[in-house]
Amino acid sequence: MFELRYEKNDHEVIENNPSRERIGEILRKLDDYKRSFCCLTVHDRLYIQSAGSYEAMIVEMRVPYEDGFRHYAIGHEPERVGRTEREREDNEQFDAEEAEKMFLSFIDTYDIPEGYAKRDMSDMFA
Repeated sequence: MFELRYEKNDHEVIENNPSRERIGEILRKLDDYKRSFCCLTVHDRLYIQSAGSYEAMIVEMRVPYEDGFRHYAIGHEPERVGRTEREREDNEQFDAEEAEKMFLSFIDTYDIPEGYAKRDMSDMFA
């Protein structure tokens, strides 16, 4: 069972077991003002969330780990330049279409699709 939480007109809305189409619809309506976040939750240690606007949003996910959780910022894989890796400026920024792919993958696998990087942010919550 999934719970979809999002902001609408400065209020939190909760929907249970949303359709795949509904998730995409909500992500495409994010505007960074009165609809600034969307979170798809299984439980408090297993969810994917986004914040921002349909044009530029961040995506994070939390997964169970040992007796706690790991919390990740999602980004594009770093570009390889010679022997070093160079981060793109927009490494952790997505539009609604790309975020939707991650949310739908999360429904199926509790993970994001291959080709994305996870930056561990868990220490921020310690």
